[in-house]
Amino acid sequence: MLTLTQDSSTGKKLLAVLLGPIGGLLYIIVLPIMSIAAVVAIVGGKALSGITSLVTNLVSFGWRPAEAHLTGKKKTKKK
Repeated sequence: MLTLTQDSSTGKKLLAVLLGPIGGLLYIIVLPIMSIAAVVAIVGGKALSGITSLVTNLVSFGWRPAEAHLTGKKKTKKK
């Protein structure tokens, strides 16, 4: 008489055999998505950095309180 008994090591091996291809399929599906997301994040970060640098250069006022007394015109004395 043939009986099929399932001990813990056989169950783990069977689970590994079944989950291996599923894990590989998920890896193949997710890898392109992750690479596209990484490229978008890098390019977006560089673009955002460039835009903020440009805006800060355009918006800066150039006002330095410590040097304000040196930049004015000389006043002429009235006769």
